[in-house]
Amino acid sequence: MKKLIFLLILFFVSLNANAQNSELNLEKGVSAHKEIDAIYKDFSQAYRTLDVEKVANLYSESAAYMVPNDDILQGREKIRPTFKSFFDYVKNEGRTMTISFQIFQRKVDKSLAYDVGIYTIRQYKDGKEAGTGQGKFVTVAVREKDGKWRFQVDGYSDLKPPEKK
Repeated sequence: MKKLIFLLILFFVSLNANAQNSELNLEKGVSAHKEIDAIYKDFSQAYRTLDVEKVANLYSESAAYMVPNDDILQGREKIRPTFKSFFDYVKNEGRTMTISFQIFQRKVDKSLAYDVGIYTIRQYKDGKEAGTGQGKFVTVAVREKDGKWRFQVDGYSDLKPPEKK
């Protein structure tokens, strides 16, 4: 867990990225989907408020969470502590943060969907931007028995840092 927190800290502070102004941007050709788009909006809200339960509940009970250089975390109960550790770190540093998503590919069927995109996280301290991180991701969402869409698979990795001129 300490290794994961270190990697997250290093990633978020070391990357310089061009951010989107809104929480969810759909590229040309990507269709909006009310319920799936709501997952990303709730995810963004959970990051703004550092709400562990809100973000954990966006994952199915049996979800697979694939962070870089670590094991696959299977199940919401194993995913929750990752967010708790990260959000606690941000709180303890006196920071806040935002996350936004840019979706490049999306396919939705009756009960299964996937998205491919880029996320951007911005951290703030004392009202000033204190770090930016950007990476690529793939999510698979499922419509559960109650009709609610949740992430079943979430995997991400860093984007290549911009070349210095």
